[in-house]
Amino acid sequence: MKFLIFDAGPLISLSLNGMLYVIENLKKEFDGDFIITPEVKKEVVDRPLNTKKYELGGLRIKELLDKGILKASQSRVRNDLLEKETDLVLNIANSSLKAERNISLIQRGEASCLAFARLCNCESAIVIDERTTRMLSENPEGLCKIMESKLHVKITLNKQKIKDLKQFKFIRSTELLYIAYKKDLLNIKKDKKLLDAILYAAKYSGAAISQKEIEEIVRLA
Repeated sequence: MKFLIFDAGPLISLSLNGMLYVIENLKKEFDGDFIITPEVKKEVVDRPLNTKKYELGGLRIKELLDKGILKASQSRVRNDLLEKETDLVLNIANSSLKAERNISLIQRGEASCLAFARLCNCESAIVIDERTTRMLSENPEGLCKIMESKLHVKITLNKQKIKDLKQFKFIRSTELLYIAYKKDLLNIKKDKKLLDAILYAAKYSGAAISQKEIEEIVRLA
């Protein structure tokens, strides 16, 4: 079994840009499940449904759950086990960098995605736009330098703890959109401006991608 585990950010970004249908189109091409944890569901469905400003977005994402495009994580991992693992991941992540005290780096939603990936014991990737979480796993030394520059203090990296966060694979919403573009899964006529437009839409909706990266992706396409 393969899993794509969705953090809140990419779902919100696609919803804001009217492109949640891309997830449904990609699901038809994917041999596995698209997973959403209870913590992420709180962020993208439960809370929005109780806030008039965000209610429509919540209904759009809820429809993906109702149709089985997104599957609740409990279909694979019990909620109580996931909660315990989420607590463990939060503890590791938020005590890995320290100045005068530990630096809080990730929230519970992101931690639950990492926790599910640790528990599912199968091939998986986490769909996440937030740079800090990705760097914590892929380049903690680089993250440490960035935090030092932002906070203007000396930061210590706990290399022993960070070893437990090394096994993850990540993909951004921009990569999903690129795949959809290449496979002609966008409900928009394909032309030379389309890829540039959808990547910038994702960038301005929260995806951590630079102008240089976008230009390179468009050039390669």
